Amino acid sequence: MHQFQILELPLWGFLARNLKSGITFDQGTAKVERWDATTFGKLWRGLRTQDHWPAGLVAELDQAVKARNYLAHHFLREYFLVVSSDEHREDALTQLARIGKRLDAVLTRLGEHGGALGLPDDDELDEQTRQKIEALRPTSWLTAFSD
Repeated sequence: MHQFQILELPLWGFLARNLKSGITFDQGTAKVERWDATTFGKLWRGLRTQDHWPAGLVAELDQAVKARNYLAHHFLREYFLVVSSDEHREDALTQLARIGKRLDAVLTRLGEHGGALGLPDDDELDEQTRQKIEALRPTSWLTAFSD
């Protein structure tokens, strides 16, 4: 599921392209918080009809949504509850590796496409912006899970 969360980040970049100039930091933060509370599929459905997508990328992202939903709703039951065995576990690992490889390719294509449209890469953020983003991280509730 980590890869799907990473895959959401460039989608946020495409959403950010539509933010009005002059938006305040607080307004922008509120938008990002709404995006963060939105599912991967819903984020993608809101973007898929835009006219800038290169050939094949829409279909790849549609498949990524299906893969995410499969993993979230069926994968564990299918591979570990219905038929639990070492052989089945190996099949599950193979399936995860296959999905992971495809997601890596989609992420690469998204990054290339975003770069072609002038979207900044995460590595291009200045330190002040990184600190503002870090300040948004909800950390207080994490201490409840410490030893």
